[in-house]
Amino acid sequence: MNQPEAPFDARGHAKSLLRMARTAALATIDRASGAPLTTLVSVASDYDGAPLLLLSALSAHTKNLAADPRASVLLTSPSGRGDPLNRPRLTVGGPIATRDGAAARARFIARNPKSKLYASFGDFSLFRIDIQAIHFNGGFGRAAPLGRSDILTDLAGAEGLLARERELLDEINARGAGVLARLAGAEGADRSPRWRAIGLDPEGLDLAAGARAARVSFAAPAPDARDWLAALDARLGGPSTRIPTG
Repeated sequence: MNQPEAPFDARGHAKSLLRMARTAALATIDRASGAPLTTLVSVASDYDGAPLLLLSALSAHTKNLAADPRASVLLTSPSGRGDPLNRPRLTVGGPIATRDGAAARARFIARNPKSKLYASFGDFSLFRIDIQAIHFNGGFGRAAPLGRSDILTDLAGAEGLLARERELLDEINARGAGVLARLAGAEGADRSPRWRAIGLDPEGLDLAAGARAARVSFAAPAPDARDWLAALDARLGGPSTRIPTG
């Protein structure tokens, strides 16, 4: 007997696109003509999921943003077999402004390691899009209206967790290749000894192996470090090497 198809999770797919996308189509308004300009950029996610962009002041899109900060980015699913128009994609729009802070820059570089070669150049700055408009399409017949609260992670009470991100990621990576492969495989990703934990937030853990990305999503947010570790262990089937919660 065939099992009924699970309901399409538009919110979950949109969140995954925010967290796992590595490139995006950035649309800005040309400062001279007022026409749209679309360029390809690298992207990462801030702690709440908002897109982070590392842009050069010498680029046309950055000059456009200096004149008019309104922009949008299109995030798409990884390429594969079948019609690409039947795979989820997400467009988010709003004003873009600089995003200060070493932690945000570290998150971007962790997701885009090659950017380390130029991230310290004087003309490069990190930017963040303040999401005000959302357009999600999950494929044929799967468009869904979503709001900010549907796709952004609530960071209330998570200050302590986020402050310990580097420490916690180091400890997770120290658990070994087998544990990391299990975590990456939990989301259907290809198993590989090269997986690394690269970022965390109250709703889960991000991993990468070269150009590949994986996401461990929790059933419920865990803004406290102890609860976050318990949620991660639950995904592994029970307690493993404990991380100090001091």
